[in-house]
Amino acid sequence: MRLLQHTPPVQRHLALKRRGTLLGILALVFWSTSVAFSRSVTEHMGTLNTAFFNLLFSGMLLLGIQGLIYKKEFFLKFKRLPFAYFYKVGIFMVLYMVVFYAAVGGAASREAVIVVGIINYLWPGLTFLFSVPLLKHKARYGLLIIGIVIAFAGAAAALLEGNRLSATDIRLTIKDNLLPYGLALLAAVSWGLYSNLARKFKTEGDIISVPLIFIISSGVVLAAMILQGKAPELTLAGWEYAEFAYLVAFPTALAYLSWNRAMRDGNKNLVTAISYLAPLASTLISGLYLHVNIGPGFWAAAFMALLGAVVCKKAVNIL
Repeated sequence: MRLLQHTPPVQRHLALKRRGTLLGILALVFWSTSVAFSRSVTEHMGTLNTAFFNLLFSGMLLLGIQGLIYKKEFFLKFKRLPFAYFYKVGIFMVLYMVVFYAAVGGAASREAVIVVGIINYLWPGLTFLFSVPLLKHKARYGLLIIGIVIAFAGAAAALLEGNRLSATDIRLTIKDNLLPYGLALLAAVSWGLYSNLARKFKTEGDIISVPLIFIISSGVVLAAMILQGKAPELTLAGWEYAEFAYLVAFPTALAYLSWNRAMRDGNKNLVTAISYLAPLASTLISGLYLHVNIGPGFWAAAFMALLGAVVCKKAVNIL
């Protein structure tokens, strides 16, 4: 950073922009690993344990990092964060965090987890859809509906691939995974709402809200565990600790920090364009890491989720 301070303003701006763009791309890579690592860790620790410890530790890690970055300004930013932000905006991010882990951990098989991941990536199209009533964006409604239909057709294609076009298998799998699939859809809706409301409820302290929301989310999970008569228990061994540490540090904590930097300093158009590849990247990484055969139906499903988002983007006039 000191080197940047001694460079001409134009070069400094370009360097910051390149760094911000790179961080945005890294955030997308980290997020693309989230489904795979979340599923692997939940198989060792259980869904509620994974969600609780991951959200708690990542929230604490982010608070520590932001404290080092902002120092005295950290408390000023915290003071500028109105309490209303949490129940008008943050509640949807809390909901996303909780139901995402419940969907990934609750899927009956690793193949079903791939479907959960694709359903989760309905959120870009839903974000554009919700921007029309929430942010008053103008839209070509016919094209917007086509984009949403294409994206949801991707989720249907994932179901068909996972069951080899057998009506009986499809019915049984949906029955076994009805709750995880429904929760994945709820996660997509929640993130679409959060993304728009965060823009609408813009505040100088919004970056401070993310670690606090993580910690609040861990509290919600803890309450669910207590109601079930369970207590948090960190039961890992060997390589499992490395998996868990990665999940806490990268797709959960550092990804959000990197994305915020990208949106502030980076090439937003380039990073946003690359973000449309996330369903394909997530499907590829999940298949490789979880040892799931990614057939043509899964690839078609991921591509339709991508295409649906692109069509929705074209349909909505974002100023």
